[in-house]
Amino acid sequence: MNKIPLILFLTLVACLTSGMANDADYPLTVTDSAGRIVTIEAPVEKIVVLNSDAAEAVSILGETDKIVGTTDSVPKYKAYYFSDVMDSWEIVGTWKEFNYEKIADLARDGDGKIEPGMLVISYANKAAEVEENLGPFKKIDVVGLDLYNADTLEEEMTTLGEILNREAEAEDYNDWVSEKKADVVDAVSGQERPGVYVEGGSIGDLGALWTYGRGSALNDMIDLAGGENVIDVDEANPKVDWESVLAEMPEVIIKVPAAINQLGWSNTTEMEALVEDIECRPGADAVPAMEDGRVYVIFRDTTLGMDAVVGLTYWAEMIHPETDLNPVEVYREYLGMRGLDYPEENFFVRPEI
Repeated sequence: MNKIPLILFLTLVACLTSGMANDADYPLTVTDSAGRIVTIEAPVEKIVVLNSDAAEAVSILGETDKIVGTTDSVPKYKAYYFSDVMDSWEIVGTWKEFNYEKIADLARDGDGKIEPGMLVISYANKAAEVEENLGPFKKIDVVGLDLYNADTLEEEMTTLGEILNREAEAEDYNDWVSEKKADVVDAVSGQERPGVYVEGGSIGDLGALWTYGRGSALNDMIDLAGGENVIDVDEANPKVDWESVLAEMPEVIIKVPAAINQLGWSNTTEMEALVEDIECRPGADAVPAMEDGRVYVIFRDTTLGMDAVVGLTYWAEMIHPETDLNPVEVYREYLGMRGLDYPEENFFVRPEI
């Protein structure tokens, strides 16, 4: 008879001790990507993501259900990732202009009071501005994390995992990215580095083609995938003319078209038109990439942000066809982390690799 009260007593002590340990974690202090010291006053209960990269990162960490607001860029460009939950999110502005009153309203409780527990995630270069504009409302925490740059992504995911009490999930994601990146580096190690030209945007002016130079994420991707960027300029997003591209005689051309609001293409018509546009340009038939049939178009979302390691794996296969990296399986694993199925019927690269 005396054992029952003792068990109940020990259980109560354990629960209280656990609660005290959790309380001791807050306030939580972190340094964000803007170099700001940010204090998180209380466990995060609501999240406003001011860009799609932040939305994807929160999803990876398993906290999508806490998102209450976002900007119009998510429904415009990433609806396919969040279609089952996005209808309940408040739109709090555009990618460059935010409605701070709306953000504050989302932080209010049933009595209209703003209580701790709201986190706003912005790009690092916007963090100070967002914090200043939300200052009058108080108790709303703002963190600046870019969550798209490969150089800082691991550290940022660690920081976000700490803020959301999802350290294990952040570590799992970082480990997965490191493993896939190492697979690519090993696969292309010791191989000759062909010249690669990467073109962004839609079909446009041959005198002002959008490409990528030093300092851009895609320049780094070319390097990791075992290629040499033929646009060797000290500018992240230069415009070049087609004649300049021809002069470099690229062995591989990769077209990264503008974003589409769907998970890959449902047919190859648009992809083939983009490849044909390049193949039909003046003087194109003399370029090694044309002669060898190595002009590719790839789904933009795989090349930037949280799933950039998927694009890296595709690029390594395009640049070094002799590798055996299975980018489709890598993409399937990434989507699995997001709780999504890989759409077997859709297309992500053309021609097939």
